[in-house]
Amino acid sequence: MKFFLNIVICLVVGIFLIIDTAIADNRQLLGTYRDWDAFMLKKNNDEIICYMISIPKSSLPKALQHGNPFLTVSHKPARKISNEVNFVVGYNFKKDSRVTMKIDKNKAFSLFTEGDGAWGDDSKSDNEMAQSMKRGSNLVMSGLSGRSNETSYIFSLSGFTAAHNAITKACR
Repeated sequence: MKFFLNIVICLVVGIFLIIDTAIADNRQLLGTYRDWDAFMLKKNNDEIICYMISIPKSSLPKALQHGNPFLTVSHKPARKISNEVNFVVGYNFKKDSRVTMKIDKNKAFSLFTEGDGAWGDDSKSDNEMAQSMKRGSNLVMSGLSGRSNETSYIFSLSGFTAAHNAITKACR
C-alpha cells in the first residue's frame, strides 16, 4: 500500500511540475532554419524577446567535458537592444579572458567573458558580428577555460539569415 501511495504522490507532483513549466514557458517557436531555431519569448506578459539559437557541430579538444555550449543572437526591443550575441559554454571561462569568434577563417571578433558566458563589447560589435554571420558559412568560438584549457567550438551558419529575418520580423 505504501508503495502505491508513493507512486500516486510522484505522479501528482510530476503533473504539477509539467503544468507549472508549461505556464512559465511563454516561448513560441518561430521556425527551425537548418542549424538555427528562432523563438519569441514573452516575459511578464509585456516584454518580448526574440532570439535564435544553435549548438556546435563539434567541440575541441575531444578529451574534455564541454558542458552544453550554445550561441544566441537576441533582439530585446523594450531595452532597445538588437543583435546581442551571447556564447554560453556551461563551465567558467578563465577570469578576465577573451573569446575569439572567427567566421570562415577571415573575420575575427573578440568577446569579453564573465562566468560561463561571452558577449560583444558593445552594440556596434554585436551588429558587425551579426552581419558577418549572415555572410558566413561557419564560425569557430575559441576560449580559455577556468582550468586554462584551450577550447574551441565549430558552429554552422546554415540557416542563420533566415532565422535572423524571423526574429527581426517578430520583434519590430
